[in-house]
Amino acid sequence: MTATSVDPGGVLAQDTAAPERLAPVLDQVRSLYADEVAPREQALAHRLNDEREYLDTDGRLHPEIIAARREIMRAAGAAGIYSAHLPEHLGGGGLGREDMIYVEELVYGYGVGLNPALLSWSEGATPRLLYAHDHQRDEFTDPLVRGEKTSLHGVTESTAGSNLFDMKTRAVKRGSDWVLSGSKAYITNYFDADVAQVLTMTDPGGGRKAFTYFMFDTREAMSRGYRLGRLYQTMFGDGYTGEIFFDDLVLPESAILGEVGQGFDIAVMSFNYTRMRRAGMCSGWSRYLIERSLERVKDREIGGRPLGANQGIQWMIADMYVDWLATRSLSLEVARAIDTPGPWYRIPRPSDEIRRICALKVSNDESFYRVADRALQVHGGAGVMRDTSINKLFQIARNLRIPGGTDEVQRTTIAESLGLRFDTSKTTSAASTPAVKESN
Repeated sequence: MTATSVDPGGVLAQDTAAPERLAPVLDQVRSLYADEVAPREQALAHRLNDEREYLDTDGRLHPEIIAARREIMRAAGAAGIYSAHLPEHLGGGGLGREDMIYVEELVYGYGVGLNPALLSWSEGATPRLLYAHDHQRDEFTDPLVRGEKTSLHGVTESTAGSNLFDMKTRAVKRGSDWVLSGSKAYITNYFDADVAQVLTMTDPGGGRKAFTYFMFDTREAMSRGYRLGRLYQTMFGDGYTGEIFFDDLVLPESAILGEVGQGFDIAVMSFNYTRMRRAGMCSGWSRYLIERSLERVKDREIGGRPLGANQGIQWMIADMYVDWLATRSLSLEVARAIDTPGPWYRIPRPSDEIRRICALKVSNDESFYRVADRALQVHGGAGVMRDTSINKLFQIARNLRIPGGTDEVQRTTIAESLGLRFDTSKTTSAASTPAVKESN
């Protein structure tokens, strides 16, 4: 099979060969970037490159940036790129995980401006839509797939993270309706989402069958008990993360996503997707950092010679390359293994596949962090300036090691899948039973 460069130009172009079958898709991404992203980035450069202008007076992501993102999402949706990861029967592109790595690394390889809006992420057409019913298609599924609406994923709570069984949000059946009470914390896109997909506990003590997802229109629910809480400022100041409350919010049976008691399995599938998507994201951003670092050390002179002439700098660049190449190779191998039996969204997954998915997340999170750390070091004083893409990516790299299941949770799951699962309730020294993690 012949191959084509993912992104023409750059020192690493020959290291990112993609199958020829993806040439039309990748060309479409390049066109979208040139026609839809680059002009908007140029027009909003004063906001994107200055943290004082990035947020509004309330600390939220500035409305002009939100509007630009939405315009790009709609354009990408119309071009068939935004939801390329979803199956065709949902209106997606039907691409497998290996093919999506090439698409994702091209999108993220453009940096950290408006380019991520070209692909659906946590605020868009997520795999949870696979469980949407026919009656939810016109209002939710189709507009999300086309990038015309945005969503939020309500799972995490202030006292419940990787262990879903610590969840306090409840939905209780009342006649033909359900009444939601509780709250969610650290929610991305919490104030701008059109659609909420919320995991609740409907049968406490029911094990894996204890949870159910609900999907509803956030604006319509505002008058019935859906309430926005405070804005959080993350370490990279996204102005987009906060808390939501359910004050006895009444929802009809038709708001259920999937079936009652199916929430745990849908959540696990969704978490696995988040972990798998690390591959293209981290590869693209790592490559961007390596390319920018190479430009820096070749162009900057210290004592009459290029900074890159110093062996210490050369070795740092070489280590960045090795980290990137090794993890990218691992990611492609894991993606092929997942695609072979297919489809990637099938549940449940065999334990050896879960192990590989966890390994993919850990490897990408930590290699990207090392690349970002060295890139910042190579840029010296310029690297510690907050209004630079190098610094922003360093902050993002540190953040990625937590959401989607912390890297420590991934390691525990890997160990358990290798036979190191012990029932500590049978030991006298056990203080508590082991947590049930997202990836189980």
